[in-house]
Amino acid sequence: MEPALMRIEQLIRDNATILSLPEVCLQIQLLADDPEAGVEDFARIIIQDPAFTAQLLKRVNSAYYGLPARVATVSRAVGLIGIRELRRLSLAMAAVEVFRGQPLRGYDMLTFWRHGVFTALVAQALARRAGVLHAERLFIAGLLHDIGHLLIFTQLPETAAPLSPAVLAHAEDLCERERALLGWDHAALGGALLRFWQLPEELCVAAQYHHAPLGVVQGARETALVALANRIAHAVERLPGELGGAEHDPYTRFIEIEDAAPVAAALTGVPAAVWQQAGVGPEAVPECLQLAGGEFDALLQTLYGF
Repeated sequence: MEPALMRIEQLIRDNATILSLPEVCLQIQLLADDPEAGVEDFARIIIQDPAFTAQLLKRVNSAYYGLPARVATVSRAVGLIGIRELRRLSLAMAAVEVFRGQPLRGYDMLTFWRHGVFTALVAQALARRAGVLHAERLFIAGLLHDIGHLLIFTQLPETAAPLSPAVLAHAEDLCERERALLGWDHAALGGALLRFWQLPEELCVAAQYHHAPLGVVQGARETALVALANRIAHAVERLPGELGGAEHDPYTRFIEIEDAAPVAAALTGVPAAVWQQAGVGPEAVPECLQLAGGEFDALLQTLYGF
């Protein structure tokens, strides 16, 4: 095993207690792979964790799902949103709870989750446009692609101090600087954490290689889709004027498809091989931005209360 990988795995083992997902979340992920599992099977698992049950019902009853009447039982909630959405929602809930309340210096939690949610929505939209089966998996990969950042800034705050927000804003330099400082980068750490969480290998690979998608074998399409979604999200965040910038909300300005033209223009440097690996072309970007922007605010509020 490479020394860098050994250090990464040691960091995760040293913090295994606080990094572990709730058992109910792991059981949901496993049961979701069973084609014979039904609504009541999931309900029996979920109600064993009262805190998780309360949080699930709170989110299912949020404006994001737009249900006509309040849902009071887990079985009804699962029946209404479906097993695939339950899988997506439960993992998103659990991931944020792992880091909620942990001290965080030099990094803004809200900024992290805003970027993650938008990347997730774009990745899912791109996957659907590409005809990927179970495109909701790409939502999870997009949401958690930068999770290594949170682990670095919560568990290694002193060491990570030189990685300022200004450095983080330039992803092309970031991994190189992280490797020089730490011996590994946030992408490798994120992939290892997702493996610790027992996520499917193609999603772990997507997190690990989202800055270098070409050459990946297993999970090649997922990796390219997440890489593109991440590039698109960063392009949106860097737009000048009324469509971007710190004083504006750049994520919800694409309800009109023509507003996406500056983002598409900013992606001209993406290698054609990445689009080919993803199975989708640049012409899909405006529609995907429109879909992501339309869901962004309500989903962010539902998942994280921001």
